[in-house]
Amino acid sequence: MVDFAMAVDKSASPAAVRVMVIEDEPLIAMAMKMVLETLHYDVVAVVDNSADAIDMAHQHQLDLVLADARLKAGDDGIGAVKQILDCQPVKVLFITGNPAEVAARGMGYMDILTKPFMPTMLKKKLQTIMS
Repeated sequence: MVDFAMAVDKSASPAAVRVMVIEDEPLIAMAMKMVLETLHYDVVAVVDNSADAIDMAHQHQLDLVLADARLKAGDDGIGAVKQILDCQPVKVLFITGNPAEVAARGMGYMDILTKPFMPTMLKKKLQTIMS
């Protein structure tokens, strides 16, 4: 098992970037949250369904959303992101095992990180997106 906290360089820390994670797999969500917090991002919400994601987006001004494309029980991270973008401008990183679905649904211009991923890959994507 990879130690996510140790695998990430702590030297580059963004100042108060507010992030929401939309992920229905608890271990993946926890790992992403750990990486983000190690990099000093402000994780304001970790949700596992689109309704909660949209609700949290109404409650918080976000800088970044990390979202899985497919959620449990046929729920949809892509649709949630589209609705969030209608409410506020926010940067998005899809973290998914289904990158073709993101493109097919008109979101192919968004940044995508394909599962499985290593913490260093997430860090590199975040640096690119937030620069």
